[in-house]
Amino acid sequence: MLMIDPAPGRDAPRLHVTASTLVRHFGEWQERAARAPVYVLHHGRPRLILVGVELAATLGDGGRSDQPAAALLDPILDALDLPLLLLDGEGLIARANTAARARFGDRVTASAGVMALSQRDGGTLAAAVRRVLDGAARERVTVAVDRAPGRALGVTVEPLPEGCLLRFEDETAAMETQAAVAARDSIIAAVETTGLAALARISLRGFLVAPRPALAELLETPLPLLAATRFLDLVATTDRPLVCQSLERASGGETDEVVKAALLTNDGEELDVALSFWPIRVNGRVDEVVAAVVRRSA
Repeated sequence: MLMIDPAPGRDAPRLHVTASTLVRHFGEWQERAARAPVYVLHHGRPRLILVGVELAATLGDGGRSDQPAAALLDPILDALDLPLLLLDGEGLIARANTAARARFGDRVTASAGVMALSQRDGGTLAAAVRRVLDGAARERVTVAVDRAPGRALGVTVEPLPEGCLLRFEDETAAMETQAAVAARDSIIAAVETTGLAALARISLRGFLVAPRPALAELLETPLPLLAATRFLDLVATTDRPLVCQSLERASGGETDEVVKAALLTNDGEELDVALSFWPIRVNGRVDEVVAAVVRRSA
């Protein structure tokens, strides 16, 4: 397999895959690349092309490259936040991405074994690697994290034609995330059960996203009618400029003061509310805005 930079100005690729999906299903996409070029996307844009050596031979340079094929995977591996290790056919480390080097340090140098990755469970991991190298299907094991009592990593061992790929995921962080989500959902339910408040997710284009029943009840509007509705369409005409400004600031990542406004119920009546908009950030960028809608006493 070779990785080459996509030439600008070409037609849209017939096969494309995100870098994270490629890593999770490398064997499958490697087979596809043997038949046709696969464009690898990074942040939604083609970054590299995965192509079989025989197919590359039909290109202008005859498929030649100044770098080993494995080294040309580095841009993809380094683009992912998950620690990743490529092992050779002997089970020794051939390549470690940036995330793996940050987590394990000098324990993931070239030609090192995997035993040193966990004092308690290194043997379990090495045994799983050996089984996969001997022909077993994908395996997953859990290993303790050194110098962090109580934390665990889930390691997926993925077979490759000449070695295997190790993918590390923080199982403890996943459980902590689930607990945080459960706590958040309980808080939202407790607030909305009062009938005095509701939460709404708003896309950066200003439309409601998966509207909640509490908002429908507050506005006395059937829930299906709120789907794909612009949030500003629910605001009384005279209050829209002020609400629009506050929503735009939240979409830009700013937090704002509470806005007093009136929302329109299904029968056209005005409901006095207090609105607060807050940006939802994903990987450092605003992805959506959440609105807290609180009924005001007359």
